[in-house]
Amino acid sequence: MRYLRLLLAAALLLAFAAQLAPVHAQSCGPKQGTYYVASLNANIDPGAADFMSSTVSNAESLCAANIVFVLTTNGGDGASMESMIGSIQSYQQWGGNFTTLVAPEGAFAFSAGSYIAESSDKIVMEPGTTIGSATPIVSGIPTGEENSTLTKDTNAFASYMQTLTHAHGRNATATALMVTKGVSYCSTPASATIPCPSASKEHVVDVVISSTTLQGALTYLGVPADTPVNTPGVRSELISVLSDPNVSSLMFLLGVFAVLADIYHPTIILSVVGVVVIAAALFGLGVFGASPLAIILMIVGSAFIFLEVKTQHGISALLGVVVFIFGFLLIYQFPPASGASPTPSNPIPPQAATFSGIPDITYGLIVALGAAIVIGSLYLRSIREALKKRPRVNEPSALIGREGTMESDAMPGGKGVAEVASEEWSVTSTQALKRGDAVRVKGVSGNTLTVEKVER
Repeated sequence: MRYLRLLLAAALLLAFAAQLAPVHAQSCGPKQGTYYVASLNANIDPGAADFMSSTVSNAESLCAANIVFVLTTNGGDGASMESMIGSIQSYQQWGGNFTTLVAPEGAFAFSAGSYIAESSDKIVMEPGTTIGSATPIVSGIPTGEENSTLTKDTNAFASYMQTLTHAHGRNATATALMVTKGVSYCSTPASATIPCPSASKEHVVDVVISSTTLQGALTYLGVPADTPVNTPGVRSELISVLSDPNVSSLMFLLGVFAVLADIYHPTIILSVVGVVVIAAALFGLGVFGASPLAIILMIVGSAFIFLEVKTQHGISALLGVVVFIFGFLLIYQFPPASGASPTPSNPIPPQAATFSGIPDITYGLIVALGAAIVIGSLYLRSIREALKKRPRVNEPSALIGREGTMESDAMPGGKGVAEVASEEWSVTSTQALKRGDAVRVKGVSGNTLTVEKVER
């Protein structure tokens, strides 16, 4: 049974890893007139970066000379943005043409989204869309260094934006204002009276088209009507969820609880689920870039929780939960290993982070789950002790002195079958026994009962 659990756990882990494995493109050159369309309406995070990577890989495997990336985003983390821009540049070096389409009406490409758009060969906007507002937000700046650090970060971001913009022939001066002043540009005609700078007039994008539908925009770009619009798949969505440290930490603790419960009450399902959940949580923490110290403390805390199976007094489980929570808090106390600055060289990462990114509900769930582990381990221990004291229904030694009826004949020293305590048992006797004889259990040898005939 133990080996079966391990095999099932290994199979599920392999299936999980297969979902996360990257797609490798075949070797071919771009075929003119071919298109690959992808659409992202989400924050820029590791899942979005994975989606961009798979988009480029898939387009190259299909030899598509053009990628049209439909984008709506409020922005996100810098490391993921860098990764997405890197994928775009890789596709451009391969020979492909990358177009960012801000559509349909009401869509926007803010913050990290504006950097991604400006790294494209072409930016197309529909009426009623917006791009810009790319001022960096850096947390954990040491007291007294607010002005100097923000100035350095802003200047670095502005230079990065100008480099991306200038490389594609757009107005680098105007896009720098997205960073230094937080300016956003609208896809309105230059004659419009609303107080929003025109994206087309300032040439921060290449063209603003008249269509207000996605299909209309794709038709304008020459994309065949039957071209599918690809959206993030299971792998990318899973990475987005797991890369949230609040989710992955809770999953880690939940997996520990499942395995602990399985130790007290063996099943196949709880063992496999617990192992898979812990593996997924560790993957998510790694994607987020949690510090090794935080992960080690969480693992040590889990080890103390498992030690409760041996000690069985509750102290080990309580200590394990405390160490685990401390490790969880350190995820936020130290900057992610992947870096916080979106500039390519990451010159100015925060020197210390805070706990401000932890929602109150996460604190509550972590504490509640930790308390459940401590209380649950004590409760499961009490149940197991009670079960140990209760004699098993089919325990042979408990049948000594009980009477039954022969179900077959038996020669002296031979074996037969008798019904004792409503169950059939293999029996032996020094007497000759016949079917229907009443017998009494005198002793037990393994699962064989020694009986004697009862005279009525």
